Amino acid sequence: MKPILPVLLFVCAGLATTSLPASAQSPDEDLAAARAAVTQTPSGSNGDVSSDDPDMAAMVKKVKIITRSKSATELPENTPIALDLGLVDVPGADNKLTEGVTAKAYARYVKVEEQKVGQLVLSGVEKDGRAEALNSDDFVAQFALEDDPRLDPEAPITIEGDQSELIAALKRLAVAGDDETASKKEVEEAGVGASDGAVASNAASNPDAGSYTTPGALELDNTPQTSTRITAEGCKMRIDLDQLQAIQQTRMATTTDGETSYGTCADGEERYKINKSYSACSYIEDLDARTATASFIYYYTDGSGNRVEHGACQPDPEARFDIVEDSEACRVTLDYDAGNVITNAKLVYTNQNGRKVEVRDCSPSEQIAPAPMTATAEGCDIRDDFDAGVSYQRHKYVYELNGVSYSTACTDSGTEYKHQTIYKSDSGDYVCTPLINSKDKSVTLQSRVRILVNGLEQFRTACTPDTTSMEVMATTEGCEDPAYWTHSMSAGQSYGSERYYYFYDDKQEFITDCQKSDQVYTHQIEITGWQPHDDQLFAYALSTVYIDGTPQGRYNIKTSEVLPGTAQTPYTYDGESTAPTSEISYEDCTKFQGQNLVKNYTRPDGTKYSLVAGEADPVSLGDVCSVQITWGPDYHDQFENSPRNYKVVNKCGGYTFMDWSENRGSFRATDYYHCSWTLADGTKTIVRDDGQTIGEPQTNSCRSAPRQFIRTEPDNPDFVRGISWYGGWSYPTLTAIEKNNCAVTWGWQ
Repeated sequence: MKPILPVLLFVCAGLATTSLPASAQSPDEDLAAARAAVTQTPSGSNGDVSSDDPDMAAMVKKVKIITRSKSATELPENTPIALDLGLVDVPGADNKLTEGVTAKAYARYVKVEEQKVGQLVLSGVEKDGRAEALNSDDFVAQFALEDDPRLDPEAPITIEGDQSELIAALKRLAVAGDDETASKKEVEEAGVGASDGAVASNAASNPDAGSYTTPGALELDNTPQTSTRITAEGCKMRIDLDQLQAIQQTRMATTTDGETSYGTCADGEERYKINKSYSACSYIEDLDARTATASFIYYYTDGSGNRVEHGACQPDPEARFDIVEDSEACRVTLDYDAGNVITNAKLVYTNQNGRKVEVRDCSPSEQIAPAPMTATAEGCDIRDDFDAGVSYQRHKYVYELNGVSYSTACTDSGTEYKHQTIYKSDSGDYVCTPLINSKDKSVTLQSRVRILVNGLEQFRTACTPDTTSMEVMATTEGCEDPAYWTHSMSAGQSYGSERYYYFYDDKQEFITDCQKSDQVYTHQIEITGWQPHDDQLFAYALSTVYIDGTPQGRYNIKTSEVLPGTAQTPYTYDGESTAPTSEISYEDCTKFQGQNLVKNYTRPDGTKYSLVAGEADPVSLGDVCSVQITWGPDYHDQFENSPRNYKVVNKCGGYTFMDWSENRGSFRATDYYHCSWTLADGTKTIVRDDGQTIGEPQTNSCRSAPRQFIRTEPDNPDFVRGISWYGGWSYPTLTAIEKNNCAVTWGWQ
């Protein structure tokens, strides 16, 4: 009969005194001290009796049973594990009863007010494959532990238990062993060799075989068959945010004759680390407080590599960043009406990855006051219109930002000056020296065009001979090259060149050299390209300034240059999008590819520009883990059931066959005999696509279907079923299909 396993270990409100000595002693001293503590007092002071009958309870004697762990074993917290103990001293029991006996137990430790307390219950005794169950409620131990919850094989463990129940179980083990030994001896004396499986003759030693009758059926024990297992069925995962652990709760499931009952869920051994995921949550941007706070969600990766999220996104107060102004990427605004220069700025913050994130586009700065700008004519030439007889004053605006001076292009200010052609100044002096021709004794006066600017005269032309007094003529001959002309970039004009002459004796006599004429050529501007400034989202036009109609045709004054005062041409905004980056990150089995939030623009030349405005949420590439299952070498196990054991243990499964009885005739019977298995340990490893192992590898044991051994006695009629122990073992094959079925059963596939 299978041992009855405990459903739960429990914590007593008042802890029993530890059986391990508090002071350091030798193992022999420990054992002597433990034996000295053995008592024969009736139950009642500690523990509960297993019987509900008051008279029976009075007869139960609790004694101190001295045991030792067979190996150094570390006890888990809360969840009990199976444990093998050696029986050192059982009060009232002969030493022969305990010789070779293994006590089966379950043990764990719990914390009580920060003290570790070991708890142990005895569930049965076993010897040579035979087992006897004990009522675990009647065999209990509690003992204090040091910081290391480890059982030392040298240290005794005292269990308080039912003396009569334990001794009775030990005696049953001894009787069953004697019966099996006798059975083997009878078989050997009968000449039935089972060690090599050969069929021997039975004629000489068994003359009565012809009158052999089938033995009576084995008397099966009607004691309910009970099995106990630890399961997570019906238990939830407990989230412990203090320890950042996800703890799979488990409970004891006890099955008796097919009926299963469950204990209370408690923390189990399977625990998964809880992490924070920021990639799945957005920043909380508070423009009023000028802060951006990262948010996260808790998650863990379970034993199958699945990402499990807990709760919702929540702010992380330790990841709060200031939102500040950034004016570097913004152009200024010129307010001519107010006479101010307005600095524009974006609102940005630097996130926990060191990336700049834009919160608000360019707007008037709240921190930088507008700067004054002043109109000035300095640096701007007066523009002349000789046909209209007027000149125009031009001016520009100048301002200073961060210690740097800036100016606009020159434009007409609206002030006009009328032309005056004069020969003499207001004081009566000639403005130009008269031309005297000594050959014909003639004098030619010269004039200039002037304007009055703020009461001061400015001459707009050079000295021009008066062509009315003599035959003086103007010519561009010898003055055709525009390279020698006067070019006023601020006025947007170029002046032709000419010189004066007259004829004497049919010979051309030049009076002047080439000088500025009143022939005005208006500048033409041709945009030949652009000078981009991506950092501020504008471009300067590259201009070629030229004039047409010169004696040499088109003449380029400036070629593909940024002209003074050229306006900033802004980029055209095309909207936002995301763009993948080369950044790859992982959260356990989930793979993420980084993304940038970009603002798309079109430059004046039609080319595209994308400005990284910050980080976008990374895109999940899904679960990139794979399950790798490896198998260790095969190993074997077997079970041998004694034919004399009336407590038949069903470890091999059922075997149904046709039997015969003198009283009952032919009938079908089912028995359990000997069997063997082939086993292999499978290990599941979760491996990510970058080769990283996720979590801890899990190992389970896979067992083949049993090979059963049921023989018919040699030389007996076919209908005679003999009962024999099997001496030579063979083992079945653990097939790939069975391994695959194991993996499926374990949830690995």
